[in-house]
Amino acid sequence: MIPFFFTPVESLYFNLKPQALMKTKTIAIGTGLLLVAIMVSGQTNIISSASDMINFINTDLDYIKNKDERYSKIEGTPYLDEAFHTGTISYKKKKYTGLELRFNPYEDYFEFKTEQGIKFLDPRVTRVDTVWLEGETFLYVHYMLGKSRKQTFMKAIHTGPTRVLLHNQVLLVQAEEATGYEAFKPARFEKLAESIYIQEEGKPALEFRGKKSLEEIFPEHHSQLAKFAKSEKLKLKKTEDVVRLCEYFDGLQ
Repeated sequence: MIPFFFTPVESLYFNLKPQALMKTKTIAIGTGLLLVAIMVSGQTNIISSASDMINFINTDLDYIKNKDERYSKIEGTPYLDEAFHTGTISYKKKKYTGLELRFNPYEDYFEFKTEQGIKFLDPRVTRVDTVWLEGETFLYVHYMLGKSRKQTFMKAIHTGPTRVLLHNQVLLVQAEEATGYEAFKPARFEKLAESIYIQEEGKPALEFRGKKSLEEIFPEHHSQLAKFAKSEKLKLKKTEDVVRLCEYFDGLQ
């Protein structure tokens, strides 16, 4: 007969009493299930129920209180589009689909409609990273405003290693009292022209103002980029030409 040899671990296993053996099996099964749970939790889940979404991020959601009353005293609109449209958000590796959304650039947040009324996703609390709405992709972006670092949602135009983004801004202009020459002007929301931002990987986005921004945004390659823009006759106020510039920059890395 050929003798069998066991490793120390195997020998210990086969010498266990039935009760201890059952306990060992239970621990092994539990460990396996835990590993499966960890693997599943690392994947992106898709949830198409607004109620499931509310349950998942319930503590981070807020009702908009007195919003209509506040806005009724102001002319114009703070919204990119006042109508709600069906969209999707990504939050904590989960996607929530079929939500009725609209973007409020004045407040820097997205609103969504529920049976309980309109609620909002405050990006300072609920860190939604991506919103898909009406064929557009909005990314939650860190950007520089002067020397201050800010956060907001920006529309993604190009999502390569170097991003090209559009920033929508709505300002509140305070009421102006009547004078001898001018009539009274009520407070009003004023939509600014979209501004182009460029964001290198791992850095805050910077506003791109054409050729004069090349040295600030691309300090090590601004001469090459200026030559490329000139040779290709790029108009650096057009987003498609800014995308070509950034693609060329990424090719230099």
